[in-house]
Amino acid sequence: MNPPHTDFVQRMAESFPSGLAVPAPLADFFAWQASNGLVRAFRSGGSYARIDTRSEAGCMYTTPVDPGFAEAWLPHAPKAERDRLATFFRTGGDGSYAALWRDDAGAPHIVHLGSGSGSTMLGVLASDPIDFLRLLAIGYEELCWPDQFDRTPAEIDAENEYLEDAPWDRSAALREWVTARFAVAVPRRASDLLGRVSDMGDETNTDPFLAWLRGWDEAR
Repeated sequence: MNPPHTDFVQRMAESFPSGLAVPAPLADFFAWQASNGLVRAFRSGGSYARIDTRSEAGCMYTTPVDPGFAEAWLPHAPKAERDRLATFFRTGGDGSYAALWRDDAGAPHIVHLGSGSGSTMLGVLASDPIDFLRLLAIGYEELCWPDQFDRTPAEIDAENEYLEDAPWDRSAALREWVTARFAVAVPRRASDLLGRVSDMGDETNTDPFLAWLRGWDEAR
């Protein structure tokens, strides 16, 4: 039996840098995860919260911000700049993450940080946190592979020769909550919601997050 994790929402909020407030829709999402018994403990310590109510399996989860990620991505930037970036959600088993980022004008965005060893998607995913929740509610097993975004999760499962069971809905409960809580529709495919997200290899891309990262890399 898993121990209660009633303080998960507080620990999530406290893990964000002091100048980077958690948007209300994300705070609501963390609370929904906690109230639905989705919080688990890592064997090594700490905690995370799944988005799948049907199975322990899954590569995506919410977890408190580790400042080490910002330090790794921005080794030449001062702390005030690193504090504009907070990774809070793992998007794939390869080690990719989604993060909250504050741009130069102070506006928040949800950005993707591909691991590099797997996903190379690097850029703004959504400028509205509700759109990020809509994206999660579609039901992909992982959210770090943009080549899958023009297919539904069921279509991807149907093509998986190693999947023994029939395609199944990974996020029905989350989709129901997102739809009711924010009065929005959840698309069937990520491509119905997202444009092209930039890649680490893009040399001429104008994505503001990618440009910000490269600016600090070039400043060393």
